Amino acid sequence: MLIIRPVAQRDLEDLLQLAHKAGQGMTSLPPCAETLQRTINKSQASFDSLTPRAEDYFLLVLEDLDIHKVVGTAAIYARTDSKQAFYAYRVMPAIHYSHSLGKEVRSDVLHLANDYTDCSEVGTLFVDPDYRGNGHWLAKARYLFMGVFRERFHSHVVAELRGWLDDQGKSPFWDAIGQHFFEMSFDEADRLCATGTNQFITELMPKHPIYTRLLSEGAQAVLGKPHQDGRRALQLLVDEGFENENFIDIFDAGPMLRAKIDNLTSVKAIKKGPAASSSSLAAETTGTATPEKTTPETATLTPQIVMTGQLNDLRVIKTHVTYANSSDSTNNNEATIELAPSALDALGIQAGDLIYTIDRS
Repeated sequence: MLIIRPVAQRDLEDLLQLAHKAGQGMTSLPPCAETLQRTINKSQASFDSLTPRAEDYFLLVLEDLDIHKVVGTAAIYARTDSKQAFYAYRVMPAIHYSHSLGKEVRSDVLHLANDYTDCSEVGTLFVDPDYRGNGHWLAKARYLFMGVFRERFHSHVVAELRGWLDDQGKSPFWDAIGQHFFEMSFDEADRLCATGTNQFITELMPKHPIYTRLLSEGAQAVLGKPHQDGRRALQLLVDEGFENENFIDIFDAGPMLRAKIDNLTSVKAIKKGPAASSSSLAAETTGTATPEKTTPETATLTPQIVMTGQLNDLRVIKTHVTYANSSDSTNNNEATIELAPSALDALGIQAGDLIYTIDRS
């Protein structure tokens, strides 16, 4: 059985193993025990804080309770510029016309921008390959979290995806721009950012617009192109309501997208109500590494994402539920939510406790 919860001190070794599996370019999940320990500490301080803070950072982990192992991660930053400027390249069209030649030449220009300042951010979405297929609801759990604890976040949220790398782990975009201004390899720049030392970006990055025609064909081809493992994540963001506004990462040219939190598909689908125990529902929750088991009573039900309402004792599972006492359509979002007794146990709650669901899969 799988459950999503806040990261804990005991998770360090599991996180380190996941970081090695995540591979190159995932800056927010570096294979560095010291950095990951700081990440854990920062997340725990945020979950313990009674008031919203600009520096809040919430790291959720996906745990396989059968083997007591963390097999996935997902994070939310309360504000992108809590410590330093948040830069990106905006890709803008440029049209030049020669009246004497009657010729029009089109190009794109990279403009350094910090338009995504004061946004919240989602990131660090990674699932162990052995548990592939669980990234969808792990991602949605973040939006459920943001919708329930809305006062902790800004009006908009951004998502940044890893850019495309070749078979040798090299970034064509970095080779075309970054290495000339930072005088270091992509690996070294990636490592510095992963450990939180990225003041050098502000100090060394080129400040003037860059015409993409001056870049190699390989670099031009990967502008806004996600990493090989990020194509599904990109589609999930689009399905959720994120929009591509032609912003890319300054290192690897990965796509950056933005959405209004209140307009996210998952946020609009949130229901809340008191929990109730129902023995007629499946005794087993879903979201496991093996195919779920169903009974005749639950075969027609769609599993829902269910979350407790306590910030410092957060739990999220995916399980079958039914909504009772919801005949009054004006109060449909506060119906009694019936779950299997085992689901109540997994969430650590009792009948009557307030819970939240995303009423769709």
